[in-house]
Amino acid sequence: MKTKRNIKTVLILFCALFVALCVYLVYTVAVYGTRYFTSPYNTRKDKLSSTVEAGEITDRNSNVLAYTDNGERKYSDSRTTRLATAHTVGDDMGQTIGAQSMFARYLLGFNQSVWDMLLDPKSTLKGSNVELTIDAKLCRDIYNLMEDYKGAVVITNYKTGEIIASVSTPSFDPKHMSDFLQGDYELEDGTLVNRAAMGVYTPGSTFKVVTLVAALRYLPNITAREFECSGPLVFERSSGKYMQRMQADETLDLGQYILLSDYKNESHGTVDLKKAFASSCNVTFAKLAMEIGSARLIKVAEEMGINKDFLFEDIMVNAGTMEKAKTDYALAWSGVGQDKDIMTPLHMCMIVGAAANGGDMMTPKLLNRVITSSGTVSYTMESDVYKKIMRSNEADIVKEYMLQAVESGTGTDADISGFNVGGKTGTAEVSSDKESGTHAWFAGFVDSEEYPLAICVVCEKAGTGGSVAAPIAAKALETAIERLG
Repeated sequence: MKTKRNIKTVLILFCALFVALCVYLVYTVAVYGTRYFTSPYNTRKDKLSSTVEAGEITDRNSNVLAYTDNGERKYSDSRTTRLATAHTVGDDMGQTIGAQSMFARYLLGFNQSVWDMLLDPKSTLKGSNVELTIDAKLCRDIYNLMEDYKGAVVITNYKTGEIIASVSTPSFDPKHMSDFLQGDYELEDGTLVNRAAMGVYTPGSTFKVVTLVAALRYLPNITAREFECSGPLVFERSSGKYMQRMQADETLDLGQYILLSDYKNESHGTVDLKKAFASSCNVTFAKLAMEIGSARLIKVAEEMGINKDFLFEDIMVNAGTMEKAKTDYALAWSGVGQDKDIMTPLHMCMIVGAAANGGDMMTPKLLNRVITSSGTVSYTMESDVYKKIMRSNEADIVKEYMLQAVESGTGTDADISGFNVGGKTGTAEVSSDKESGTHAWFAGFVDSEEYPLAICVVCEKAGTGGSVAAPIAAKALETAIERLG
């Protein structure tokens, strides 16, 4: 009897483990299936690519960006278009993560039925055509706007999540990728990285959007308070402790103390929260961060996707990261987008887009339609909310403050005629060496039902967000409106 009971127990245990394994397998395939399929180690995909004519990749206006001719993968005749869309389209040699890898299951016909293949008059199997959400001509115009800057520009529709434009510089020519692998085509280090979606940068003052939401959520009557910005904040260098009663003057020993100041040591005087945000007052937002506390600031940041793992179907996006501050100085510096904070341009674009969209962060979409070899539309993009990252009243205030920042604050050069633009500039220090330059950021939106566009611009070591990134954002948004009109 005892032996039978033991056998029964072991059998139940094995059955339970088997069920758990099946559930885990279904879960991993559902969550990570796209990642597994696009992996360069997927031998099934590689074998099929040699027997199937991969489908075309076009932009939203049917401009062909990639196609197959006599077994050879070819690209747009325009070199500028190839460079402007390279990171989005990707290459056929498996060196980048673009549409050619993310949507390989469609391009190689994995989605097609036997009926689709029977209806195809060609003897060679042909994959589906993929239509992207981007506008290639807009990408080309933005690529030209970036000139010699390294960085990225991304524009989305904040109501649908569509990626209208995504440009990463410096770029590569997918036409010459085989030459690159053979050593006959040179590229700068980091060129193959899609800086728009996977490039991580110190966000500078664009991160004040996060700190602002945390202040609205955790500090009562914060919008009615006033703050004094009369010069740098003083911290003990060894401990990072905030020396609240100390003033930064010529007698201060900078070997013993460290300062947190505004750009060029500006002083803003007495300001309310709205003015502090519009003028990008580091002193005020550093004080706010210390008052909010590290745990609550990180909680708000994580609700916005920071420190999370994005698993979007259409595009690989690195989420921002933020570490728990161990000192007052680290917390104050983190609250103004410095310390160890890092963000990708697309993630920041999603955050500011949510502010314009009532707090709803949309899932980024790059795939517009899929058309099988028989001409059947097998997939059409559907928008969905990734997460509500701000309460409606919080989003309303953030939106109002961002509009003010462009109207009369640091972002005035992002203004465009005939539209209300909101935004936040950032001038991110990336080195203690003041000669190395700062990253120039602008993240914002067009407050329009007809043209609900969000944008993020990052120019590496290029200067200030207000003087460099904001004008590029204005020109890019103007061009986007013209193209979509």
